Amino acid sequence: ELERLVENGFLTPEQGAAVQPEKLVAFYRSPLGRAVERAPLCRQEFKFSVLVPAEDYRPGTEGEQVLLQGVIDCWFQDDSGVTVLDFKSDRLSPGQERSRGEEYRPQLEAYARSLSAILNRPVSRKVLWFFATDTAVEL
Repeated sequence: ELERLVENGFLTPEQGAAVQPEKLVAFYRSPLGRAVERAPLCRQEFKFSVLVPAEDYRPGTEGEQVLLQGVIDCWFQDDSGVTVLDFKSDRLSPGQERSRGEEYRPQLEAYARSLSAILNRPVSRKVLWFFATDTAVEL
Protein backbone atom coordinates (compact mmCIF):
# COMPACT_ATOMS: atom_id res chain seq x y z
CA GLU A 1 0.00 0.00 0.00
CA LEU A 2 2.87 2.37 0.78
CA GLU A 3 4.37 1.72 -2.65
CA ARG A 4 1.02 2.48 -4.29
CA LEU A 5 0.63 5.73 -2.34
CA VAL A 6 4.12 6.86 -3.35
CA GLU A 7 3.72 5.76 -6.99
CA ASN A 8 0.43 7.63 -7.30
CA GLY A 9 1.81 10.79 -5.71
CA PHE A 10 -0.26 10.66 -2.50
CA LEU A 11 3.02 10.52 -0.54
CA THR A 12 6.47 11.73 -1.45
CA PRO A 13 9.22 9.09 -1.39
CA GLU A 14 10.50 10.69 1.82
CA GLN A 15 7.08 10.48 3.45
CA GLY A 16 6.71 6.86 2.38
CA ALA A 17 10.10 6.00 3.85
CA ALA A 18 9.13 7.62 7.16
CA VAL A 19 6.05 5.44 7.65
CA GLN A 20 6.49 2.68 10.21
CA PRO A 21 3.98 -0.04 9.27
CA GLU A 22 4.52 -1.83 12.58
CA LYS A 23 3.04 1.19 14.38
CA LEU A 24 -0.12 0.99 12.29
CA VAL A 25 -0.34 -2.75 12.94
CA ALA A 26 0.01 -2.14 16.69
CA PHE A 27 -2.86 0.35 16.59
CA TYR A 28 -5.22 -1.96 14.68
CA ARG A 29 -4.38 -4.87 17.00
CA SER A 30 -5.25 -2.78 20.07
CA PRO A 31 -8.76 -2.75 21.58
CA LEU A 32 -9.16 0.82 20.33
CA GLY A 33 -8.12 -0.09 16.78
CA ARG A 34 -10.49 -3.04 16.77
CA ALA A 35 -13.30 -0.75 17.96
CA VAL A 36 -12.59 1.60 15.05
CA GLU A 37 -12.69 -1.30 12.59
CA ARG A 38 -15.97 -2.66 13.99
CA ALA A 39 -17.74 0.70 14.26
CA PRO A 40 -20.76 0.97 11.98
CA LEU A 41 -20.06 4.69 11.58
CA CYS A 42 -16.52 6.05 11.34
CA ARG A 43 -15.17 9.28 9.86
CA GLN A 44 -11.53 10.25 9.40
CA GLU A 45 -10.00 13.67 8.76
CA PHE A 46 -13.37 15.22 9.63
CA LYS A 47 -13.29 18.95 8.85
CA PHE A 48 -15.62 21.16 10.86
CA SER A 49 -16.60 24.79 11.33
CA VAL A 50 -18.96 25.77 14.13
CA LEU A 51 -19.95 28.95 15.93
CA VAL A 52 -19.32 28.65 19.65
CA PRO A 53 -19.79 31.02 22.56
CA ALA A 54 -16.72 33.25 22.78
CA GLU A 55 -16.90 33.13 26.57
CA ASP A 56 -15.88 29.45 26.40
CA TYR A 57 -12.46 30.65 25.30
CA ARG A 58 -12.20 34.23 26.56
CA PRO A 59 -13.92 35.47 29.70
CA GLY A 60 -15.70 38.77 29.38
CA THR A 61 -17.06 38.11 25.89
CA GLU A 62 -20.54 36.98 26.94
CA GLY A 63 -23.05 37.12 24.11
CA GLU A 64 -20.39 36.96 21.40
CA GLN A 65 -19.51 34.01 19.20
CA VAL A 66 -16.34 32.83 17.52
CA LEU A 67 -15.87 30.52 14.56
CA LEU A 68 -14.05 27.36 15.60
CA GLN A 69 -12.54 25.34 12.76
CA GLY A 70 -10.50 22.19 12.83
CA VAL A 71 -9.93 18.67 11.61
CA ILE A 72 -10.74 15.71 13.85
CA ASP A 73 -8.39 12.82 13.06
CA CYS A 74 -11.10 10.24 13.64
CA TRP A 75 -14.49 9.86 15.26
CA PHE A 76 -16.67 6.83 15.40
CA GLN A 77 -19.97 5.70 16.81
CA ASP A 78 -20.63 2.30 18.31
CA ASP A 79 -22.83 0.82 21.04
CA SER A 80 -21.03 2.88 23.69
CA GLY A 81 -21.69 6.19 21.88
CA VAL A 82 -19.53 8.65 19.98
CA THR A 83 -15.76 8.60 20.44
CA VAL A 84 -13.35 11.33 19.36
CA LEU A 85 -9.89 9.93 18.60
CA ASP A 86 -6.78 12.01 18.04
CA PHE A 87 -3.49 10.49 16.92
CA LYS A 88 -0.25 11.82 18.40
CA SER A 89 3.29 11.37 17.12
CA ASP A 90 4.99 13.02 20.12
CA ARG A 91 8.33 11.66 21.19
CA LEU A 92 7.82 10.33 24.67
CA SER A 93 8.80 7.42 26.88
CA PRO A 94 6.48 4.82 28.37
CA GLY A 95 4.80 6.25 31.44
CA GLN A 96 4.64 9.82 30.10
CA GLU A 97 1.39 9.34 28.17
CA ARG A 98 -1.06 10.48 30.87
CA SER A 99 0.77 13.74 31.66
CA ARG A 100 1.30 14.51 27.97
CA GLY A 101 -2.33 13.67 27.32
CA GLU A 102 -3.44 16.30 29.80
CA GLU A 103 -1.70 18.90 27.64
CA TYR A 104 -4.08 17.94 24.83
CA ARG A 105 -7.23 18.05 26.97
CA PRO A 106 -8.34 21.52 25.72
CA GLN A 107 -8.00 20.38 22.10
CA LEU A 108 -10.06 17.24 22.66
CA GLU A 109 -12.65 19.16 24.68
CA ALA A 110 -13.05 21.61 21.77
CA TYR A 111 -13.37 18.74 19.31
CA ALA A 112 -15.94 16.99 21.50
CA ARG A 113 -18.04 20.15 21.99
CA SER A 114 -17.96 20.90 18.27
CA LEU A 115 -18.79 17.36 17.20
CA SER A 116 -21.59 17.13 19.76
CA ALA A 117 -23.13 20.30 18.32
CA ILE A 118 -22.80 19.02 14.76
CA LEU A 119 -24.24 15.56 15.50
CA ASN A 120 -26.76 16.82 18.06
CA ARG A 121 -25.71 14.05 20.48
CA PRO A 122 -23.13 13.81 23.23
CA VAL A 123 -19.58 12.59 22.79
CA SER A 124 -19.07 9.77 25.26
CA ARG A 125 -15.31 9.27 24.95
CA LYS A 126 -12.23 11.36 24.11
CA VAL A 127 -9.13 9.31 23.38
CA LEU A 128 -5.54 9.97 22.33
CA TRP A 129 -3.37 7.35 20.65
CA PHE A 130 0.38 7.84 21.13
CA PHE A 131 2.27 6.08 18.34
CA ALA A 132 5.60 6.37 20.18
CA THR A 133 4.44 3.93 22.85
CA ASP A 134 1.43 2.30 21.16
CA THR A 135 -0.75 3.55 24.00
CA ALA A 136 -4.30 4.87 24.28
CA VAL A 137 -5.15 7.53 26.86
CA GLU A 138 -8.77 8.32 27.57
CA LEU A 139 -9.42 11.83 28.85
